[in-house]
Amino acid sequence: MKSKKERLKEQSLKQIERKKEIEKQEQELKEEASSKDDLSLSSVKLLKKEPIYCLLLKLIAVGVYVYSCFFYGGVTIIGILGGHVDNVEHKYAYFMLIGVILLLAALLLMFFRKYEISFAINIAGTILYMKTAVFLVEKVRKLLDENYITDAEILHLDKTYMRRHYPEIAFLVLGLILLAISLVRRYIKYRKLRNERDNAPVKSIIDD
Repeated sequence: MKSKKERLKEQSLKQIERKKEIEKQEQELKEEASSKDDLSLSSVKLLKKEPIYCLLLKLIAVGVYVYSCFFYGGVTIIGILGGHVDNVEHKYAYFMLIGVILLLAALLLMFFRKYEISFAINIAGTILYMKTAVFLVEKVRKLLDENYITDAEILHLDKTYMRRHYPEIAFLVLGLILLAISLVRRYIKYRKLRNERDNAPVKSIIDD
């Protein structure tokens, strides 16, 4: 027969062991929850309302697209396909046409705030569009270098092409800026949510 003191000591040891076991289980649950945490930078969704400067950047992008891609791009495409631009293969018109279409898709995706996809398409569209634009500028420069040109309209044609088509590069830059703003805002919100989750009280097993 154990004495009362021995029974109390044994009960105390059991309580200590139980407490250690509970603490161990709580730590394991916390680590498991942390490892299974689906909070990531890509999963963070931004609020519907964007800063006003994002809208302004998009409106500037619209202006650049209409001026450089839609209007002068369209004029150039029609000119090449119609045979009004001498010694330029039709493939350059198709390069620019595909570029114009891709850039339109990138513009629409900007307004749907799909900045990652928009920028990827933007790059592809810019490469195709500028491939034709640069080709035309270099072709005109070569023509001016090899021939004695006095016609005022042709004399500065390379600079005219540059003023018409090179602003498209600004469209790519605007897409990059919007993407960067989106990533920064998402990271700030991610850090906020992460801190809130890490500082939230953990429910104890004893409470169950």
